[in-house]
This record gives sequence, C-alpha cells and structure tokens, in this order.
Amino acid sequence: MAHPEALPARIRTSTVLTLAWPIMVSMLSHTAMSVVDTIFVGRLGTAQLAAIGLAMTASWLLHAFVNGLLSGLKIAISQRVGAREERAAGRLAWQGLWIAGIAGALTAATGPIGEPLFALMGGSEAVSGYATAFFSIRMLGAPMLFATFAMNAWFHGHGETRIPMVAALAGNAVNIALDPVLIAIYGVQGAAAATVLGLTTSMLLLGWHLRPQLAGVAHHIERAWLAEIWQIGSPIGTRYLLEVGSFAIFAGMLATAGDAELAAHVLVIRVVSVSFLPGYAIGEAASVLVGQAVGARRPALARQALRRSLELAVGIMAACALVFWLLPGPLMAPFSAAEEVASIAAGLLLVAALFQIVDAVAMVCLSTLNGAGDVRFTMILSVGAAWLVKLPLGWLLALPLSMGAVGAWLGLTAEIIVVAGLALCRTQGQEWLKRGPATQPEERKIS
Repeated sequence: MAHPEALPARIRTSTVLTLAWPIMVSMLSHTAMSVVDTIFVGRLGTAQLAAIGLAMTASWLLHAFVNGLLSGLKIAISQRVGAREERAAGRLAWQGLWIAGIAGALTAATGPIGEPLFALMGGSEAVSGYATAFFSIRMLGAPMLFATFAMNAWFHGHGETRIPMVAALAGNAVNIALDPVLIAIYGVQGAAAATVLGLTTSMLLLGWHLRPQLAGVAHHIERAWLAEIWQIGSPIGTRYLLEVGSFAIFAGMLATAGDAELAAHVLVIRVVSVSFLPGYAIGEAASVLVGQAVGARRPALARQALRRSLELAVGIMAACALVFWLLPGPLMAPFSAAEEVASIAAGLLLVAALFQIVDAVAMVCLSTLNGAGDVRFTMILSVGAAWLVKLPLGWLLALPLSMGAVGAWLGLTAEIIVVAGLALCRTQGQEWLKRGPATQPEERKIS
C-alpha cells in the first residue's frame, strides 16, 4: 500500500495511469454488468427496458447524498495520508463505516415509496409497475453499496486501487452469472436481485482485506471525525443529490416524450458509460494525487497531477468520440431494440460524440478541485449548470420544439460545456490550492 513518503518528486502520465487503470477496470466491469442487465431486460420488452432506466435514476437519487458524503471521506483520508497522519486516516475510515451502516439501513427501508415516485416521474402504467418491482429489490442493496464505498475510500485514499478492482470484478462476475437465470425466472426483479448479490460479494471481499488494516484503531462513533467528513463531504453530497435530482427530472421529461425516447436514452447511457467511466477513473486518480499533494503542502505536484490527468482523459475520450461517430449501428445491434428505439439511439450517439472531449475536461477538473477540498465551488457550479442550463434548455428542445431525446441531450451538452469552461478557469488560479487538513489531530484534542 502507498505511504505518504512514496509521493513522487514529479507526477507523470504513468503515475496517473498506475492509479487510474484499476479504477477504470472496476468501472468498466460495472458498465459490462449494466450492459448485460440491459441486454437481458431489453429482450423482455420496451416497457421493461424503460422501467429499469426510471428505477435506476430513482435509486441514484436516494443514494446520491451518502455517496457524496463518502467521497468526502476519500478526500479526507487522502489528505491525512499526504500529511502523514495514518492514525487519523484509520479513525476516519471507521466513521465512514458507521455512516454506511446507518444510512444503508435507512435507505433499504425506502422500497415502498417506488409506486408513487414513478407515477410522479411520468412513467406509463406499465413502465411504473415494472420500475416499482425492480426498485423494491434494488434498495435492499444500499447497506452493501455504502459499505463498499466507505472501504474503497480507505484504499483509494492510500493510493491502493487494485484491491477495490478485484472486489468489483468478483461482484460484477456474480451479477453477470446470475442475470440470465434470475431474469428468466423473475423478470426485472431478477435483475435487481443479481445486483444485490453482486454488491454483497464485493463488500465481503473488501472487508476481508480491510480488517487487518484497521485492527487496533478506535472504532466507536467520534463526533469530531464525523464533523471532518461532513465538512468535506456534505457539499459533495448536496451536489450529487441535486445533480441526480435534475437527472431524474430529465428522465421524467423523456418518459413524457414517450417510452421509445426513454428506452433509447437508457440504451445510450449504457454505451456512453464506456467512455464516461475511464474519464471518471482518471478524475478519481487525480483527486487522490491532488489530495495527497495538498495534504503534504506540495501545490506544484497538484498542478502536475491535473495536467497529466487532463492529457490522459482527453486522449481516451477523443478516441471514444470517433467510435460513437463512425459506428452507431454496430454499437446498438447487441441490444435487439425495436426499430424506433434504435433509430433514436443512433442520433443520441452522435450527440454523445460531440461532447466527449469537453466532458473529459469537466470530469478531471471537478475531481481535481474536490481532491483539493474546493468542494463548495464544485457544488455551486455543478448544481447551477444542471438546473439553470440542462433542464430548461433540454425541456425547450425536447418538448415544445419536438426534438425528443436528441433535444434533451443537446441541453445536456450545453451543461457540460459550461461546467468544463468554468472549472478549467478555476484551476488556473491559486484559491483551490489553499485547502487541506485544517489542524493536526492533537490540536483537535480527540482522544
């Protein structure tokens, strides 16, 4: 496992890639899992395919704040590791596990709200029924999901990304293996059950690796350490919640436009994840490196991490843009979608090709700023662009101007351009480099 003294004298592209590729593999395995879910559910019908799009959007909404809070845990741990405060990092990890357990139990109890929620989101009667069935099972996986995020925060904060990768691969392999059997027997509920069992597998493997690392570290609830996680994580959680809320409205808008428009959106989200998630992984690597550099009071190293990460993310996502542009038909072929859905999806892939490079810049810059602790800026920027650009412009183009899903995605493209431009400008200044652990543990008088 990386230690703070292992911070390099210079950040190179290979430094970022060493951290990023296991995250990339993990996230791509999640994408493969989602694609397999979509392929098998898509064979059940358009209504079932649209339903899992609505249900997953609702799931993300209920998971969003806690996911953001635990992203703050990763930043706090990486900064403490950079400052060579290993004992503090361990105590933060235990508080993250407490958050995961309590919040997971509460979230798991939300299954019954599915039916009124999907009716509110604008799904047809058939789509809402299937979505409710999926959602009621999927929510049971919340404790395992949150515990996985908390344990990943410990490993990622230390620069160890391979153990989480192995756990993710194992969990997703379980999901993929169970999908055809459980979906054949239980329909959309089977897809949700396979996901929950996969999450459980990942959690157990991570716990087995983490237990010796935290042995001997105080594990009771400590308000001061919870406060540190809250200070960094609550703006990220608020951002995630409001962003996913905007995406839920976005999905509802597409549901209003028609089942085919929503189903095409679900298909293309799955395909575009192939490019989005490597960019996300590189951003996560940048966040860890910047967090450690800021904790160690080495701002030049943080800037190097940003530059190298941008080069890598832009290169990968530009290649993906070319594939989306040239091969929309072959990319849609495995899903066996209805002709109308496939036609709409091909148009969405062309829109996705347009914003790939800009999205790379947005993801890396936002992650860099988060890693430095500049979380309030990223919250205001991301939420403002989602609610003031994507939603009104997407609604105008999709519904009054009758452009459907393609119009909505053009609104999404405008949001990404605004975020990328303003986040890149922020990283050119000095303010974001003035963050880091405010005090030493002894100064906080934490027993």
